[in-house]
Amino acid sequence: MKDPLHLQGPFDLWGTSVHLLWILVFLILILTIHQLHIRTTPIKGQALSPLPKEEVAKISALEFKSLLSDYYVMEVAQLFGGKRGNLGKTETLWMAKALDLAASLDPYYTEPYYFAGNVLPWYGAVDQVIPILKKGERFKKDDWRIPFYLGFIYYYFKKDPITGAKYLAMATRSPSVPSYLPLLVARLYSEKGHYSAAIAYLEGLYRSAQDPKVKGLIKKRLQALIIMDRLEKLAQEYKNRYGKLPKKPEDLVKVGMIRKVPPDPYGGKFYFKEDGTVWTTSSLRERKTTGKR
Repeated sequence: MKDPLHLQGPFDLWGTSVHLLWILVFLILILTIHQLHIRTTPIKGQALSPLPKEEVAKISALEFKSLLSDYYVMEVAQLFGGKRGNLGKTETLWMAKALDLAASLDPYYTEPYYFAGNVLPWYGAVDQVIPILKKGERFKKDDWRIPFYLGFIYYYFKKDPITGAKYLAMATRSPSVPSYLPLLVARLYSEKGHYSAAIAYLEGLYRSAQDPKVKGLIKKRLQALIIMDRLEKLAQEYKNRYGKLPKKPEDLVKVGMIRKVPPDPYGGKFYFKEDGTVWTTSSLRERKTTGKR
């Protein structure tokens, strides 16, 4: 039977001391977080105060950087939920800075990147979100969603399809990427007339594809882009000969440069834009069947 008057040995005292030390550290952390956030926590009717600098937050957090990072994300979520999406410019920028700070404290934490990529660009914080996502790209290389967000932001918000396509191509390197993404990347290239880049990209993708259905989709896109690339080059040759661009592909037939206008594999019709680039009425998309019998 254990002696009720048993005194603690040296190991018991050491374990108790360590336990008390961790409790003390945790209490200090709580006080530190309180001091850091007492002026940053959104309060209804009051302006948001500046967030602490990254260096200050890292030093103050000690070994609990992940906990502090999570705290900032919760603050952002609370603010967003309280406003029900009705965010002003000041609040949006505050959220972007808070998410950037959260990502700096714990660069492997996924939530700051996902919130930044999915929410804030729609409220105007486009330039503020890009550095956050680029940080995530460095630390979470296997996560296809981060370059996907970057690609969409550059393509849709920055009106920069070339940079957008570059990041989308990076996203396709993940084995878990959705099947539609590689074709979207090639389409972004081709919409600006970069057919050579799109063709090269799809040729490599075709060689590495294992699924017969996927190979069929890629092959069809390749066929269309090869035709468009050829027509575009012939248009420039036509201009060199006759001093002007052809108005339509049939003009190439009239002068004997081609026997006939190749059909669009997607069922559309190729045409020249004013600058001599080629596009198609199908927009390189499958036509929906009507289902008529």
